Amino acid sequence: MTEKQLLSKQTFIDLFGMNEVDRIEREDELFIEAKRLGLEKRFKETLKKYEGLLKNKIKLDNDVKLPKSKYEIESYNMGNYTCNINGITDKSNYKFSYIPVLPVERYINEDTKKEKVKIIFYKEAEWREMIVDKSQLAISQKLLLLSDHGLDVNSENVRYYINYFNEIMNVNDIKKLDSISHIGWKDNLFVPYDSKGIFDGADEFQNVYKAICSRGNYERWKKCINYISSNKYIKIIMATTLASPLLEKLKVQPFIVNVWSAASGSGKTLSCMVAMSIWGNPNMGALRLSSNNTQNYYMTIASFMRNFTCYFDELQIVKNNKNFDSEGLIMDLCNGTEKGRLNKNSQAREVKVWNNNFLFTNNDKMVNENAGEQIYNRVIDLEIRDKIVENGQYIAKTIKENYGFAGKDYIRYVQKIGFEKIFERFIEIFNEVLEKTSATDKQANSIACILLANQLGNACIFEDSELLSIDDLKDYINDK
Repeated sequence: MTEKQLLSKQTFIDLFGMNEVDRIEREDELFIEAKRLGLEKRFKETLKKYEGLLKNKIKLDNDVKLPKSKYEIESYNMGNYTCNINGITDKSNYKFSYIPVLPVERYINEDTKKEKVKIIFYKEAEWREMIVDKSQLAISQKLLLLSDHGLDVNSENVRYYINYFNEIMNVNDIKKLDSISHIGWKDNLFVPYDSKGIFDGADEFQNVYKAICSRGNYERWKKCINYISSNKYIKIIMATTLASPLLEKLKVQPFIVNVWSAASGSGKTLSCMVAMSIWGNPNMGALRLSSNNTQNYYMTIASFMRNFTCYFDELQIVKNNKNFDSEGLIMDLCNGTEKGRLNKNSQAREVKVWNNNFLFTNNDKMVNENAGEQIYNRVIDLEIRDKIVENGQYIAKTIKENYGFAGKDYIRYVQKIGFEKIFERFIEIFNEVLEKTSATDKQANSIACILLANQLGNACIFEDSELLSIDDLKDYINDK
């Protein structure tokens, strides 16, 4: 330690920020350094002056001297606290945190009106940030959980943190923003294309939310799609994902399309990835999801996706599990709402809802032969009888590198036409399906949505001379 370091203001700020036991140990260390430097007398005199300041409760440093951040923290009113690169100190100069922490934004959820807070903290030479429920900054047990994310909170300092957050958020005008916890329709806007709100949803859905984006070259994607769009299966699966945003506005219940084949390499997964590339990144962990989930997880992600198709790959992974209830899963997903539940305080929890459709890949039919009509009505078992594409590697490489443009164009086109006109066309197709097939009303709704979406998509995205017809889908309709 040099003379300048020993007698610097920061040395004494840090010293008086310690608890009494640690301070005694640190003073001994500093006296040894002072003696080595021949500055023992000066150190004692300086220490005495700072002790005098402390007794008179004069703050040693009330500036927010922090590394540069993208948030406007320089003008913060710190109230009774000091926050700088060395941590946070209260009005008695007790340092309860060795890292700086600040609340920087508040989010009011557009649906629930609940509030969340973004906090930032400086650790290991970088600013980190996280979004938490406001209650998590006010309840000790919840706040302690943030230590797993790197926050310097423990059972000894947690109450200091609670008081600190409360004061800083009350004496400063923390920026308020709208937020959303699901994607899809919000009145006549479509998230994320129209909403300027911030996504405040669960961490496990961040990757899915970020996957709805564009990358690469739109024309290259179109060229690839035109190369394979003459295939009937590709058309049906793409139309399925395009139908999903229509369901809520047309008052049609969710339905499932199960793309199955007993043969490996038929192109089931690739076809679904092609369809999801309309909206964004079709890769695993993005818009391609594993089927290895609990039924509660299926419903949770359905409510998050809200009006986007949920695509789950390889259902056979869990289908043979003795605890797997395929009929229960079908009914849960196609009802569009979860069961009501009470929280630990016996209060009704918010019930999750959704109005989208679902894509599954599978090695067999999803509906058992002895299933009831309510199950048959909700599932289209799309058997892949022939290999869908020959040049699979080219298709896969292209859609993984170029995606996410067409979805926005499609939504803009739908919004421009308006759902009054779209509904009129839907009713025409619906009646035609009932007239030409033995479909039930529920099946006719699903088939009509797919046919309608194919027409709308072809009008604004694709260059396909042949639209899907009822004949293309009649083999997958169950006789009522």
